Amino acid sequence: MAKLEIQIQMRKMISPSTPTPNHLRNLSLSFFDQGAPRIYVPIMFHYLPSSECNREGITERCDKLQNSLAETLTNFYPLAGRFREDEFSIHCNDEGVEFVESKVNTDLAAFLREGPKIEPLDNLLPEMDQLSSPLLGVQVNIFNCGGLVIAIQISHILADAFTLATFLNEWAHTSLTGTTTKGCLPSFGHLSSLFPTRVLSGPQFSPPSNRGPKIITRRFVFDALAIAKLKDRINSSATFTRPTRVVVVMSLIWKVLVGISSAKHDHSRDSSFLFPINLRGKSNLPSLEYALGNFYVTVAATLEANQLRKELNDFVNSIGSTARDTSLSIGKASVDEIISLSINCGAEIINKLGQGDEMDIYASTSWCRFPWYEADFGWGKPIWVSSVGRTFEVISLFDTKNGDGIEAWVSLKENKMIEFERDPDILSSTSKVTFDSSIWTR
Repeated sequence: MAKLEIQIQMRKMISPSTPTPNHLRNLSLSFFDQGAPRIYVPIMFHYLPSSECNREGITERCDKLQNSLAETLTNFYPLAGRFREDEFSIHCNDEGVEFVESKVNTDLAAFLREGPKIEPLDNLLPEMDQLSSPLLGVQVNIFNCGGLVIAIQISHILADAFTLATFLNEWAHTSLTGTTTKGCLPSFGHLSSLFPTRVLSGPQFSPPSNRGPKIITRRFVFDALAIAKLKDRINSSATFTRPTRVVVVMSLIWKVLVGISSAKHDHSRDSSFLFPINLRGKSNLPSLEYALGNFYVTVAATLEANQLRKELNDFVNSIGSTARDTSLSIGKASVDEIISLSINCGAEIINKLGQGDEMDIYASTSWCRFPWYEADFGWGKPIWVSSVGRTFEVISLFDTKNGDGIEAWVSLKENKMIEFERDPDILSSTSKVTFDSSIWTR
C-alpha cells in the first residue's frame, strides 16, 4: 500500500467554547520555549471500531470530538492563539485550532496488519505551516470499517511531550464523560514567570534542514524479553548494572550506529548521543511538577574515539551517568543555576555540531512513560499510538501498548539505514511481529 486514498470531508477552526478573558489575552513564553525548535510535533492515535462506535454514528462521533475539543480549549486557551515572533509571545485571541475530517477508503485493521507501512501514515496528518498555521492541528481520519485515526500536530514552540499528553488526556476525558476535570488544572505562564526569555549571545541551535540525502524511517519493536536479554549483557563492571528500558535501548542503538560509522571511516570517531531530560519532578522549586510549556534540557552523552571499546557497557555508562548527573544537578539548583545549566548544555551541543564531519552526533527523544494509551475519547483506548516518518535523522522511543516494551522509530539516511537494519544486534533484539493478535479483541 504505497499511499492511502484519503478524501477531505470538512475543514474548520475550533475555538474555545468560552471566550478567553481579556487579562489572559497575552502569554509571554519562557526561556525554555525560546530554545524549542520551530517545528510541529506529530502523534497518532489508532482506534478500531467497537460496539459503542456501532451505536453512535460517524457524524455524532465527530460532533462529540469537536464539542469536547472546544470545551478543553477553554482551559488550554493558548493553543487556540497565534505565535508572535516579534514579542515572543502567544496572542491568545481564540482564533482557533484546525480541525479536519477525512474519509479513508480502506479497513483500519487490514491496514495495521499489513505492517503497517510508515510512509502512508504521513497522509493522515493535518497540513501545517509554521509561519501561518494554528499552533495545533487535528485530523480525524474515518476508515471504511468505522475505525478512526486521530492525528495531531502541535507547535513545539508552546508544548513538549508532557504538555501534549496533558492536553490530549484532558480532551479525551471531556469527550468520554461530557465534563471537564474538576479542580485545578496545570496552567501555562508559570514557567515564564520564573524563567523569562533573555538575550542569548553566540550561535544558536537551528532545526535540521529538509535538504540533503533521503531520510528513511523504520519502526523497531523491542519486547520485554529482548530488553531483559540486553540487560543481562550488562556485567558487574558497569557503573549502571540495572539501567532502565530506555537507557538500554538508546545504548544499543548508539552502539550500532557507532559500529556503522567505524566501518565507513575505517576508524573510530568521537561520538555523542543527544537526548532530552524532562525537568518536572526533578527540581526542588515549588509548583513546577505540572507546569505547561517546554520544560526540558537536552544533554549530550559523549564517548571519545579512544574510549570506544564497542561494548554495550560503555554506552550504558555514558548515557546513564549523563542522565544521573544532570538530574542530581537540577535537584539542588536555583532558578539561575537551572538556566546556566541549560545554556551550558546548549553551548556544548552547538560546539559539537560546529565540528562538522569530525565527529558523529545522534539526536534522540523518548516519549516513554507518558499516558498515551489512556486516551479514551469514548470508544475505548487506542489500539496503537504511533509516530510518523521524519525528514531529519532522529531516534524516537515510545512504549508498546502493554507498557513493558519499546518501539524505536529510527530515521536515518538511506545508506545508513541499510546497514542499521541488517546489524546482528538489531536483528536479534527486535521483533518482526507487528501486533499481538490478542489486541484485536475488545
